[in-house]
Amino acid sequence: MSVDPTDPETFETETDGAAEPGVEAPEADTAEQQADLTPGHDDSLADADPAAASEGDLAEQARVVRLDEDDYR
Repeated sequence: MSVDPTDPETFETETDGAAEPGVEAPEADTAEQQADLTPGHDDSLADADPAAASEGDLAEQARVVRLDEDDYR
């Protein structure tokens, strides 16, 4: 039986977008490779005055934008 490369049913698709670890891959190494290099975080909204702006505006102002050295200035 020959395989038709144009038939979409002949290909397996990944459901979650992440590659499945190999049988011999250590769990710690796999977790480290899947982690972000610089995890992002936002400023706290605890000190924000809800009467000063809408909740969406306060969340946007609390967003921390990382500076990337490769960005063009």
